[in-house]
Amino acid sequence: MLGRFPGRSPPMQSPFDGATPSLWAGEILQRRRLVCGSILALGLSGPLAAAEHRDQLERIRSARVLRVAVPQDFPPFGFPQGSELVGFDISIAKMLSMHLGVSPQMVPVPSGDRLAALLEDRVDIIISSLGKTPEREKSIDFSSVYAPTYLGVFSQQKLSRDELLKLPAPVVGAAENSLEESLVRAFLPAAKIQGFKGSAALLDAYAAGHFEFFAGGNVLVESIKDVGLRTRVHQVALLKESPCYIGLRQNEARLKDEINRFLANIRSSGALMVNAMKWFRQSFSADMFK
Repeated sequence: MLGRFPGRSPPMQSPFDGATPSLWAGEILQRRRLVCGSILALGLSGPLAAAEHRDQLERIRSARVLRVAVPQDFPPFGFPQGSELVGFDISIAKMLSMHLGVSPQMVPVPSGDRLAALLEDRVDIIISSLGKTPEREKSIDFSSVYAPTYLGVFSQQKLSRDELLKLPAPVVGAAENSLEESLVRAFLPAAKIQGFKGSAALLDAYAAGHFEFFAGGNVLVESIKDVGLRTRVHQVALLKESPCYIGLRQNEARLKDEINRFLANIRSSGALMVNAMKWFRQSFSADMFK
């Protein structure tokens, strides 16, 4: 029988002494779980946690693709031409993608689906003649202005704003679920509104004489194909100064800063004005951005 060594402490007893191997394994597994849980609680879960905490700008650059909600059929902002989409907003989306060093992925959406597409993560940003309203600001964020446009009621009739208000039940065409549709309903409660999926259908119906008034942006008039008709159409009433903004998710400060830096660059370089002249047949003065 072995005796005690003089001057030495008795050996430390293992917590597993006297336990069966199956109990040892269970104890080890339980302790491992406790350690892992503590690591996760401290936010030290490695690549998975890092991926979850990446902001939108980092995710875009990692994917090397910028998914952009663009007009489905809304000349001159965005519309199909042959097999591709063209227009003012399409050009802005391509320039922004180049600025970020990624490829653009155009996602055509109707006006009423723009915010949902962003919030449901079907797109990264919205470049689709998007106006800013208090209601929209509750759910998404906005860049600085990139197109200082306004909304109004237009017609070939030579009427004043007051004369328009006195009409008993004017028929007014407007794009469905658009800002101008809601504005004209408030401005002309007695009006009968004819809604259209896009501006092309709206202008075709107006040119065919289906109604005498339509609501839209000032740049919409410039997209009327019939030159004679275009020169006869004029503004009857101003509904709202309605600049266009790029829409993005809330709390994405780095992406917002990068977008605003891009917009400042294309304004100072003249690229924005060239794009406006191409699609709107008019440029933007510096005063329009104040």
